[in-house]
Amino acid sequence: MYKEGSAAIKYTKDSFLNPEARISRDISAAFVSALAEKGSSIVDSTAATGIRGIRYYHESNSKKVVFLEMNRKAFASLKRNVTANKVKGTVLNKSIQEFANTTKDKFDFIDLDPFGGVTPYIYDLMKMSRGGTYLMITATDTAVLCGADYRACVRLYDARPMHNELCQEVALRLLIGYITRIAAQFNFGVEVVLSFSYLHYMRVFLRLRHGPKAASDSVRELGYAYYCNGCLYRGTQKSTLPEVGRCKACGKELDTSGKIWLGNLYQKGTMELMADRMRKGVADGRFDAKSLEFLDRLSAEFDYPLLYSISRLTKKMGIGAVSPNLVIERLAKKGYRASKTHLGKNAIKTDAGVDVVKRCIKM
Repeated sequence: MYKEGSAAIKYTKDSFLNPEARISRDISAAFVSALAEKGSSIVDSTAATGIRGIRYYHESNSKKVVFLEMNRKAFASLKRNVTANKVKGTVLNKSIQEFANTTKDKFDFIDLDPFGGVTPYIYDLMKMSRGGTYLMITATDTAVLCGADYRACVRLYDARPMHNELCQEVALRLLIGYITRIAAQFNFGVEVVLSFSYLHYMRVFLRLRHGPKAASDSVRELGYAYYCNGCLYRGTQKSTLPEVGRCKACGKELDTSGKIWLGNLYQKGTMELMADRMRKGVADGRFDAKSLEFLDRLSAEFDYPLLYSISRLTKKMGIGAVSPNLVIERLAKKGYRASKTHLGKNAIKTDAGVDVVKRCIKM
């Protein structure tokens, strides 16, 4: 028996559950708790053991939860867990595609946590959505999104990844960019409420806005990231087509990634609401303290593209290690905003250019 939050789960090899992913589930439960209203509907589209949907049912105002599981053996385990946890939900032995193409219902929250990539499912999620729907989507194909499998990324996500110290951030933006492009085909715009990378997966929380203007506004947030292997310059450009050229600083050819999302990655107000619930939940054991600590780290990040790896810069500059905290302090004294980021080891986010960051490292 595995206990987490309000759920007590029995699982076998046929109904996968990863205890190490509790941070993701805690954050998701806090997200639904903060935003769900009485009567909100939720579909747990890749339910497995049902742990996420069970927690949403007991830890939020929503009492309308649909559980989908296409694997028959896992489905049997799911039904037992839903019953044992006293959840009055709908439990279906159906795939996302089958359900999306047979139901007339539209949902307020849709959770997708598949094994591997998300590209086979996004179209069908849109069929179950309406203006105001929140999407909670996990991708575990990080090797593809981070550029280790370049061809697969181009084939599946129709975008070029970046395989360097920026890969985690670019991968997150690439994932959101892909969802944004599919949503626009259904006349949905996208608001990014929260996104993060943790262990072997990435998780994004999006709100859909309906209408051609909303869709067009979101598409205008797409563009390209540029990176110079010579001087480590990086930059972004919101555009339909990428620039083809060389680094203006050192003349070397630029690496290009895109299309990717270049808008915000967080909404601080929602994160504060989530943190309030998590603090109360840590006290009574519903949430893990590590989950709250991780959310607080996300809340403290400066939301700006793209990160700088201090260790990569010092190695390129041929000098010893420098504390990211010291660089952040020096940047602040020069009037720049800066913070640590969870998207890279010894990495920071700042609105300063690479030359300024280098000078702050050398000081």
